[in-house]
Amino acid sequence: MDFARIALISWGMSALYNKDILRLATEIPFTAPLADAQISITRTSRICGSRLRLDAIFDDQGRFLKLGLDVRACALGQATTAIVAPKLIGLDRQSLARAADDFRAMLQENGPPPAPPFEALHILEPVRDHKSRHASVMLIFDAALAALDGWAEKSKGELSADGPSHACVLGEEGGVARS
Repeated sequence: MDFARIALISWGMSALYNKDILRLATEIPFTAPLADAQISITRTSRICGSRLRLDAIFDDQGRFLKLGLDVRACALGQATTAIVAPKLIGLDRQSLARAADDFRAMLQENGPPPAPPFEALHILEPVRDHKSRHASVMLIFDAALAALDGWAEKSKGELSADGPSHACVLGEEGGVARS
């Protein structure tokens, strides 16, 4: 490999893993698991193996009240989680789905960054050119939406649980099992 090619690869990686992304990767909130979680969701990227577990407790309107996160992802997935997770508390499903769609469009269709409160996701614009990282940066959205959907089903009585110690667990494929 010649020097020019090495320099180009190095420049691309430094743009992708810049200091802001690396800083955010160390700032993930809600890192303690929730023993009394009403829903626990795990999502895994099949491409890179990044994994995110989201434990959630909901308010009486079906919005996130408390979260617990276990993130085993690259710096990009961690940075996305650090930006998105604090905004989830009290957010409705429609707003979250819109932000996820906008973020996906930013990555796949060269769209603008999502609107507030998710505008900070603009720092992940370099991920556009790295399709193998798209699934990792979408993990927090995928898990949060699955948690909201799981809770909506559970609260309608379509899923039953015998109390907080029997959380609904949705796996990577979206299947539901009681724990």
